[in-house]
Amino acid sequence: MLLMLVRRLGLAVPTLLGVTVVIFLLMNVLPGDPLAGILAPDATAADRTALAHSMGLDKPLPVRYVSWLNDVAHGRLGYSPYRRRDVSELLGQAYSNTIRLAVASATLGVVGGLTLGTFAAMNRGGIADRIVSILAMGGISVPSYWVAVLLIIVFSATLKWLPAGGIQSNDSTGFMDYLAHVAMPASAGAIVSIGVTARMARASLIETYGQDFVDLLRAKGLSGRQILVHVAKTAASPIVTVAGLQVGFLLGGSVLVETIFSWPGVGLLIYGAIGARDFAVLQAGELVIAVTFVLMNLTVDMLQLVIDPRLRKAA
Repeated sequence: MLLMLVRRLGLAVPTLLGVTVVIFLLMNVLPGDPLAGILAPDATAADRTALAHSMGLDKPLPVRYVSWLNDVAHGRLGYSPYRRRDVSELLGQAYSNTIRLAVASATLGVVGGLTLGTFAAMNRGGIADRIVSILAMGGISVPSYWVAVLLIIVFSATLKWLPAGGIQSNDSTGFMDYLAHVAMPASAGAIVSIGVTARMARASLIETYGQDFVDLLRAKGLSGRQILVHVAKTAASPIVTVAGLQVGFLLGGSVLVETIFSWPGVGLLIYGAIGARDFAVLQAGELVIAVTFVLMNLTVDMLQLVIDPRLRKAA
């Protein structure tokens, strides 16, 4: 298992290097002038040249990439001239808020998806199975930002039960106030995870129920709940893979959901950086999202080795 972990880490390094190349190149081919928002309206050509030199924008592209990669390796993500703060400070605060939202969304998505998928598999072919399949397909098909707008219209504008945005009220820092603020964005972010997890759980459980060892368990007189425990262990591997990818997506930050609910996370930070042409924040934000996905994939691989002895033997 340790050897497999070392191999996965070895594969993660070139993956992240390739991601840094793509991110850096994309940031440099985007339309817009990164100096336009910093220079004064009456700035001269000499002022522009001096500012470009101070920011290193007058150097060749490969030199700038190597310099940026060296800074990232030493934990220096740059400085945002628009917000007048270090990018690492901005991302640290935003990422902690994204984690709080992602944990709430992942809990709803994974638990809800597993519950619906298991219920559908236990009632295969029945009305309940069809209803769950329709709900799961709807969760996958409906855009999360549309759900977010609908939730605001119903629960904030019409019923006035929940706040429309933000992470906490100005006059409150309690847990109930946090739940009121996180309820709608977590629900909007979890809708896709519920659908994907439910469909995978249903398919994996139904496939496992059709295997020969299940008939042997029934012949031994085990109850339906006991059989479900054995089936779930065998069917867990693909479910963990899908659920882990969904959690990685949520940790990466949902730009539209965070923007609609004014949730101060990575998504909202990136959205603001796009409008301001703040390339330092954009590069660092995209890099954080990429690292999150790579680490989440690594975690899923390790979890699969833990729960599935067949994979451990193969490894």
